[in-house]
Amino acid sequence: MIPGQAQQFFEAAAAQAGGDHQVDRSLRFNSADSAYLNRTPSSAGNRKTWTWSGWVKRCAFGVTHCLFFGGATDSTLTRIIFGNDTLELQNFDSSTFSVRLETNALFRDPAAWYHFTVAVDTTQATAADRVKMYVNGVEQDSYLAATYPTQDQELHISNNVKHSIGLEDSSALYYKFDGYMAEIHFIDGQQLAASDFGNFDSNNVWQTKAYS
Repeated sequence: MIPGQAQQFFEAAAAQAGGDHQVDRSLRFNSADSAYLNRTPSSAGNRKTWTWSGWVKRCAFGVTHCLFFGGATDSTLTRIIFGNDTLELQNFDSSTFSVRLETNALFRDPAAWYHFTVAVDTTQATAADRVKMYVNGVEQDSYLAATYPTQDQELHISNNVKHSIGLEDSSALYYKFDGYMAEIHFIDGQQLAASDFGNFDSNNVWQTKAYS
């Protein structure tokens, strides 16, 4: 992988068997190499409504790893991370959590490819609809921590600040991911469901499909 590669629509691919959509490659992130993808948009997008989706295979456990980050400083940021082997969406404003969704589910199978979807729309009237998290096609309905955004709150993802995949690229390089990622999509301006990126096959196994 080329460290510091920038692209508008981060997308990678991995060998994920089954289904009609065959994925050919993945990116291997080695935390010791500090390799990652990064981009700073020239202008802000929709900070209230967006979706992140990706297939992830972990190679290290019991440590904090960052999948996706957007922020201006260490204290003003949004990130999707593994913490204590749970999946979390965190938003900080002036060093204070304003959003935090942490799954009860643990993700520590070294052989598994997991598909994660984090879908945000802070314009929704119902707090629980403002952030939806899916794992292998199933919406999570039980959280260890659940602080939802306020209505119409703007997060830092989609702002014209640093964005990165594979670590937190703030004042230093934090929470370096160790594992594989594939078929990564960031959708600005839409709160999508996991079914936009995958489906269940005849054996009820969640499979990737081509996003359109």
